[in-house]
Amino acid sequence: MSILSRGALLAAFATVMALAAGRSHAAEYTLVVEPTFPAAQLREVYGPLLAYLDRSTGQRFSVRAAPSFNQHWRDLRAGTRADFVFEEGHFFDYRRQRSGFVALARTQEDSAYAIAVADPEIAAEGRDGIVGRTVASLGAPNLGDVLVFDDFRNPLAQPEMRPISSKWSDGPDLVFAGDVEGTLLPAYLAAENPALTEIWRSRDVPGRVLSASPELPQDVRQKVAEAMLRLHEDPEAFAVMNELRTERFVPVDVATYAGLERLLANSFGYTPPARAAAATAAGAAPAPGPAPTARSD
Repeated sequence: MSILSRGALLAAFATVMALAAGRSHAAEYTLVVEPTFPAAQLREVYGPLLAYLDRSTGQRFSVRAAPSFNQHWRDLRAGTRADFVFEEGHFFDYRRQRSGFVALARTQEDSAYAIAVADPEIAAEGRDGIVGRTVASLGAPNLGDVLVFDDFRNPLAQPEMRPISSKWSDGPDLVFAGDVEGTLLPAYLAAENPALTEIWRSRDVPGRVLSASPELPQDVRQKVAEAMLRLHEDPEAFAVMNELRTERFVPVDVATYAGLERLLANSFGYTPPARAAAATAAGAAPAPGPAPTARSD
């Protein structure tokens, strides 16, 4: 082997080792998402996004979801550790006000939910047709459920929400099988199913937010924010956008989310912001004890 070829080989080896060393020193972060898919599908759905973030930031990312929306809510209240979170606006507003999470980017599209039915007789009754009827859902307090009860405030004139779906696309199948009379769906999914008739639609709410723990390094938060905001420019972005059902991510105007956490007011364990802040302050600042005595040594 010539000196030149041996030198080239050593240089290539050094480059590979440097890349490997850089990869081994990359920090690992967890992205927490809402439980809108069974655990077995999480990697399939969020895999393209994780790969993009790995490639764009030089860090490593994994995904985690609670087994149910009830557990997601419990984890949120308990302050369970999360590095990054991708969730609907009512959860984000609660997390921002209680834990100081920082908004990085949001989906361009607003969020809205609909109740759809297959029975033409129920459909003919319009909005009132769903009162007292069984409706499949992923379980409270997902945004769709809390918007339903925010609109149907009379407890004697509400749909009967049943948390029996494991993903949104289960709903239509449950209706067609006769297990329920209607299904709650993101509005875009209701519109895509011609065999269902939408009889109720929620108001629009600002779109899903990607936020970061305030404990993360500023440069890491900045890298992820920049990566998300240019995601639509990436040649491989279609797979990510298709799974997340968005055209692009845009900057967040936090003011548009202010007050959305109040949609959780009827959820078990909810504490108003002022009371939560007072409790936190009381826990962080214990009553003063006796004045310290001077040391004699």
